[in-house]
Amino acid sequence: MAEKPFKDREEAKKQLITCGNWCTISEGLSFLLIIIGIIWRLLKLDYYDLDSTFWFLLAIFFAITSLAPHIHMASISSQLGFDSEHK
Repeated sequence: MAEKPFKDREEAKKQLITCGNWCTISEGLSFLLIIIGIIWRLLKLDYYDLDSTFWFLLAIFFAITSLAPHIHMASISSQLGFDSEHK
């Protein structure tokens, strides 16, 4: 009788869902911060001595932060062969 090829396949699926949620949150924050930066620049707001560059740097930070869950998702799916299930 053949065993399952991966013992922790369900745990890997849970990790994929968690990483996908973090990717969505990080990307959403980066897009939101880009929009805030553009509005900040267009309206020439000067509250709290923040320039629009501050918002763009925060957007870049969250965009770079979202790379880690993307890489984790790619490594899990390639190691455990999730892509071959759907073919």
